[in-house]
Amino acid sequence: MLFRRGFSDKLYFYNFRAVWIFTGACFVLNALSGALNISELAVITYGIPAAFAELSIHTGFIVWKAKAENCRKNRDYSKLKELEEMDL
Repeated sequence: MLFRRGFSDKLYFYNFRAVWIFTGACFVLNALSGALNISELAVITYGIPAAFAELSIHTGFIVWKAKAENCRKNRDYSKLKELEEMDL
């Protein structure tokens, strides 16, 4: 099913999966930090919010792109001009 999708959809899927693998790795690191004698856990403090911020930006782009494609498909050119002139 994934192989029949477009490039953006594949990229979003891999991004989504990588964020959750990173989050799981951070939880494992947090659980094993005492046994491994690790005291610096800044990667959890800054890494998880940064990963989800990047995922949310990617999600926003996918939604914006779908909205523009739907305007083209439905020939609603008044909204299409507004979307293309929008400063991001």
